[in-house]
Amino acid sequence: MTLDPTPVRCCDVVCRDLARDNVLVYGVHSREARVVARAAADALVAARRFRPLAEHIDLATRGCPAEEAANIQSGLLALADAGMFVSFADLRRVCVPDEAPPPIDLVAIPSADRPAAAERAVASLLLDARRFARDRELVVADGSSDPSVRADYRARLAGLARAHAARLVYVGADERREFIARLAARGHDPDLLAFALADPERTGMAYGTGRNALLLRAVGRRFVCLDDDVIARPVDPPDPLPGLSLFTGDGEGYDNYQPQDIWFYPDRAAAHAAARWSDREALDGHAEMLGRPLPALLAAVPAGAPIELDDCLDRAILRRLRGGQGRVRVTFQGLLGDLGWYAPTWCLLFDRANRERLLASEETYRRALASTRQALRLVRRATVGDGRYCQGAVLGLDHRDLLPPFFPVGRYEDGVFRTTLRALDDTTLFGHVPSALVHEPVAERSWAEGDVWRPGGWVRLGEIVVQCVRAAASPLPMPALGAHLRELGRLAPADFRAFVALRLWRQKELYARHLEILLARHGGGPSYWADDVRRHLDALAEHAATREYPAPRDLLGDGGDPDHALARAQRLVARFGELLVAWPDIERTTAELVEAGHRLGVTLA
Repeated sequence: MTLDPTPVRCCDVVCRDLARDNVLVYGVHSREARVVARAAADALVAARRFRPLAEHIDLATRGCPAEEAANIQSGLLALADAGMFVSFADLRRVCVPDEAPPPIDLVAIPSADRPAAAERAVASLLLDARRFARDRELVVADGSSDPSVRADYRARLAGLARAHAARLVYVGADERREFIARLAARGHDPDLLAFALADPERTGMAYGTGRNALLLRAVGRRFVCLDDDVIARPVDPPDPLPGLSLFTGDGEGYDNYQPQDIWFYPDRAAAHAAARWSDREALDGHAEMLGRPLPALLAAVPAGAPIELDDCLDRAILRRLRGGQGRVRVTFQGLLGDLGWYAPTWCLLFDRANRERLLASEETYRRALASTRQALRLVRRATVGDGRYCQGAVLGLDHRDLLPPFFPVGRYEDGVFRTTLRALDDTTLFGHVPSALVHEPVAERSWAEGDVWRPGGWVRLGEIVVQCVRAAASPLPMPALGAHLRELGRLAPADFRAFVALRLWRQKELYARHLEILLARHGGGPSYWADDVRRHLDALAEHAATREYPAPRDLLGDGGDPDHALARAQRLVARFGELLVAWPDIERTTAELVEAGHRLGVTLA
C-alpha cells in the first residue's frame, strides 16, 4: 500500500473509552467519529510531530506482535481517513499576512513606596526612546499612601520630564480619588471603584490596583507594563533560534509549563558578565507580536525559518488555527538578574536543558537555591502559548478590546489575570518575546534554606482565586463570570471551605502526580533533587488535611486565625465578582471621559 508522503500530525480530537479495548475517537474539526483499538487511539494522540503517515504507523507498531500491529495500522488508517490528522500545508493555508504593527507608544509602571526605583526605570526608558527616536508616553501609577513619598515621586518624575522633554504622566492617590469621583458622578459604585484602584481592605498588598489604574489610563491602546525595578537594557539569548514556536500544555496539568530557558549565576556580576547585551530597542519584540492573529504571525515567519509545533500539546489551538482564530492579547519578556520567584519550588519541575543545567552537579543545584536568585530566563525564539507560565514583571497588553481587571489584592495577580482572560476567551494566546530586560530590586533578595520544598504545605490567595475562576463553565461573558464569583461569595463559610479545598486538592493531585512522573522518568535521581521533591510532597501530605491548609498564607500571617483568613478571601472573591460584572460599563464610561478630555492622571512638566 502506498500512502501519501505529506507530513501530518494529530489534530484536535476527543477520546472516550468504550471498554473491551475499544476507544471512540471524535475529530472536533472533521466532526467524524471512529471506534478503534486503544493502541491506535494512543498512537494518534502521541503523533505530535509532523511525519508522513507511514512513519507514524512504523513508530507505533515497532516491536509489536503481528496482530496488534495490524490493529494499530488499520486504526490509524481509519482515523486518517476520518480527518483526524492535519498537515502543515493545511495550517499554512489560512496564514494570511497583515500589516506590520506600529511601535509601542505607551509604557506604564506600577509602583509604591519606591520613588528611586521608579525614577531609575523611567530614566532607562527615556534613554531607550531617545536612542531609537521613539515618542512614547510614560505613565507611573504610584500606590504610596504617605503624601511625602508621593511628593518625592512627583518631584523626581517632573525632573526627568523637564530634562528629556518627555510625556510623563503621574497617577497617585489624589488622581485616583478624582477619577473615582468622576466615574461615581456617572453612576458607578465608588466603593467598588476603590476596591479596584485603592486598598480599602488595608491588606498592604494591593499590587493589582496599580495595574487596574493603568488599564483605565490605557483604554483602547496597546501598551507595555514594567515593574519599577526593571531597567530597559535588553539582553539577547545566548543561542538565539529563528522562526516561531507554539508551546502549550494540555488541560490543567504541568507538562510544558515553562517555555523559557534559564541559566543561574552565583551573583549579579557573573550574570552581567555572561550577558549578550542587545543593540535592539528594548520593547520592539512586544510590538511585533502584541495584538496580532496567530495566522498572521505564522505568515510573517521568513521563508526557510522553522515553525515549531511539536510542543503544542493543546490540539484545540491547531483546530482554531485552521479556522483563522487565535490572537495574542498578552506578551511577556524575560529577565536578567533577580529571578522574580517567591520560592525556588519551580526548579523541581525543570526538564530538558533547564534540568541538565540545574542538576549538572549537587554544587550547581545547591548554589542555585542558595544564591542571590541571579539568573537569565527567556525564550530563545519567538514563542506563542497558552500563558500557563505567567509572570508580569514585563507585560504587554492589547487593550484595544476589553481586558478584565486585575485581582486587586495579593501577589500572583498576573496569574489570576491570565486565568480570568482565558475564562472569558479561550482563543486568547500569549506571546513570549525572545529577549530579556534587567531586573534589579533595590535590595538583593535570597531564598532561605528549605524554601524549595516548604511551599508544599501552604496556599496563596491567588491560588484560591484561580480555582474559583476555573470552576466556571467557560468561555463566559465578563458579567456572567463575575456573577459566578459573586455566588461563591454567598456560600456558607463551611461550604466555601469545602469548595476551595476540593478544588485545591484536585490541583495538588495533578501537581504531585507530575512530580512522581518526573521521579520515575529520571530513575529517582539525582538524589539531592529527589530528596527535595519528596520533602515537598511530604509537606503537602502533612498539611493538606489540616484546618490551616485552605486558608491563604498571605492573609493568615503568623499566628492568624485560618477561618478569619478564609472568610476574608471569600469576601475578596465576591468583591472581584462584582468588579467583573461592572467592569465593561466602567471601561465604557472611562472611554467617554477620555473623549471629553478627562484622562486618569496628571501630566508632569
